[in-house]
Amino acid sequence: MLEPRRDTGIFQINPPTPYIHYLPSSAPRGRVLVIHGLDASKEFMRIISAALADGGFDVYDIDLPGHGDSPAGFEAQLAQQAIRNAMNEIGGRDVIVLAHSLGAGLLLDLTAEQHFSTLVLLSPPPTPLARILANRILVVSPSFDVPRIKAFAPILADISEERLELWRITWAAHSSALFNPAYVRRIVEWLGGDGRSTRTRARLVWISAMLISGVVLGITLMPARDLKHGNAHIPTVLVRYVASCGMALFILTIVIPLAWLRLFRTDYLVSFLFLTGLALWFQKRTPLRINSVTILKAAGAAIFVIIVLGVFAGSHMLHMALSNGRWWRFPVIALAGLPLFIVDESTIRRIYPRWKSIVVAIVTRALLWAFLMTGVLLLNRSDAFLVLIAPLLVLFWILLWFASGVVHRHTQDPLATAVFAAIVQGWAFAAWFVTI
Repeated sequence: MLEPRRDTGIFQINPPTPYIHYLPSSAPRGRVLVIHGLDASKEFMRIISAALADGGFDVYDIDLPGHGDSPAGFEAQLAQQAIRNAMNEIGGRDVIVLAHSLGAGLLLDLTAEQHFSTLVLLSPPPTPLARILANRILVVSPSFDVPRIKAFAPILADISEERLELWRITWAAHSSALFNPAYVRRIVEWLGGDGRSTRTRARLVWISAMLISGVVLGITLMPARDLKHGNAHIPTVLVRYVASCGMALFILTIVIPLAWLRLFRTDYLVSFLFLTGLALWFQKRTPLRINSVTILKAAGAAIFVIIVLGVFAGSHMLHMALSNGRWWRFPVIALAGLPLFIVDESTIRRIYPRWKSIVVAIVTRALLWAFLMTGVLLLNRSDAFLVLIAPLLVLFWILLWFASGVVHRHTQDPLATAVFAAIVQGWAFAAWFVTI
């Protein structure tokens, strides 16, 4: 009942561009093209797109090449072509364009040669340009954004002179303007829409309710059993993780073994996890007993997470479908993550008392993040865009650790729990990351 009227389709342009079309409840105040950022999709922009429709706008929310349901691979010029052709398809120069992150950067490239009526740029990345051909521009710059992105906003203001309005929003991160009800309402009103009609807060409440109820149902379906205590020397565990991460970074300076996955820069991430897991496995090869019953239970739990938490609830903000070449990447990414998860479950999960195992798990995720950042900032700088998504990855890994704990307490099987984690991570990465 909270969703505006909408339909989906594919613009038959070059390249073919999937879209969600949100219709206002009354005569439209204007037409808006919404463009997402890197490793995102049209689903990631659904909250703000729905709010724009609430405010009276006719909204088209598209997938860039390599993202979401797009059948094309990512390439910057092709993405700019998709934006240009989509604008022509829905109304030409009079279309308002709202873009986030990478989408804002692609849009700025176009503004040097093509005139726009109104632009809304959320966290635009540094882009070489000498002029912006637009009548009216809003730039939103969060206080906790990447430093170079924050520093770029005043430069845009100098180039655009009086046509640009710059909002410095406090206590906000890279994507906050897409989900914060106050910021969303301000953007709708700045564009001339009815901000009082937006229902962003109610949508977020009900999406949260769906996620929480799904978690409660999942825990209920897998009742906990008493865990067996184990022994692990914590300093030794941490030293092994440090050594394995360091070895992975060294190998990645020579070759990226999973580059053939053709994921934009994130094949480096998947390769890093794979090599780190292998190094840990060879340092301590713990014998594992294969129990087909518990493995099937763990696989069922992973399917539950993907369908209930992912497709039913999470798809309101994330792309969760494995379309257009993502299917074959899913098993490869899952298998690549399996060695690391096996070591996690056979060593860290055995630490007692449980608060110590949780602390060690968080510390090891922090180590993975620190070494990954070292690799992309110092050794493989062509993959430096991973800096933008690394905090979300750490949060995902921590949430996955707690979800795996439910499976482990029920099955008492490290291998089955590792299979659960590998399937969930494989599906998520295959659905989210950019194909090329």
